[in-house]
Parts: sequence; structure tokens; C-alpha cells
Amino acid sequence: MKKGFLQSIALILCCLFAIVNLTACNGYNRIMYEHLGDIENYDTYTVAIKGIYVRNDDGKPEEYDQTIHGEEALRGEVLLGIAPIGNFSHEYRVANGENTESMVLLEVIPENSRLLADSGFYDHFTVGETVEIQASDWIYMDGDFYYVIGLKYDGIEYLNSEEGLKNMVEMMKKNRSLF
Repeated sequence: MKKGFLQSIALILCCLFAIVNLTACNGYNRIMYEHLGDIENYDTYTVAIKGIYVRNDDGKPEEYDQTIHGEEALRGEVLLGIAPIGNFSHEYRVANGENTESMVLLEVIPENSRLLADSGFYDHFTVGETVEIQASDWIYMDGDFYYVIGLKYDGIEYLNSEEGLKNMVEMMKKNRSLF
């Protein structure tokens, strides 16, 4: 009787584990990894940055304000709110959850944001100015943002796309999903 009870508990736990893993994608699966790990799947866009966003305590994006967030916030995950120029024109979701064609949120992963901060990009850049980015225009499953792996501003390359992609791949390796 004791053995049957333990087997039943083990079966229930296995089922719960499987359900949680199938319903919650907490990492990068093979399809995402292969697509986002290939530099051929990133295009170059000229965009105007309308805002720089960081995550608040609730995990929601809010516009960066140096007096509230401090410069250290720019060394973590940063979201660039861009106004599409040229071929980057579809309907996208913005920080407040609305869909718009006037602004798109692009994610700069923490390691790449640190590189931008260390290279002085945030010190030299002014919101509203035009930059050239290399970014994915693909979101899969529960991804919320398009990823930036390269950035040039005023003729200076602040984030090299090869190094940016390498950091992206490392981040995905650390956050792989089980399936």
C-alpha cells in the first residue's frame, strides 16, 4: 500500500512538472536559438530613438530617468523605443501594451547594454536622434521584443554586431528551455 501511494505521488509530480514546462516557456528553445543565433537573421535599420526604457520593480518598462534610476540601470536590460524609418514598418506593441506603428520597443540584453554604457553611447546620445541598428525583426512564442546586436551613432560603432551576437548566444545558452 505504501509503495502504491508513493508511485501515485511520483506520477502526479511528474505530470505537474510536464504541464508547467509545456505551458511556461522560461528559456530559449531550439527554434529561437537557431534563428536568433544566426547573424543572417538580423537586418540593419536606420531609426530615431524616441525613448530609453528600463524595467521598474514590477518588471514593466518605464522611461529611463537618471534622477530616479541612476546610471547603473543602463548596464542592465535596456529597451529602446524607436520610430521606424524606412523598411522597419509594421504594427508593434509598446511599453503600455498598445499597438502602434509610431514606436517599437527593441531589447538590448544586459551584456550589450554594458558595452554601450562602457563605450559612452548613453553619454553622447540624445533622445530623438537617428542611429543605425542591427536587429532581429522576429519574435517567437512568448518573446516580447526584437533584439539589438549592433548599434552605430554619429559614425561611431558603439556595439559591434559580431560581439553583440556572441553575447546574445551566451545569454540564450544560459537560459535554454527544457524543450
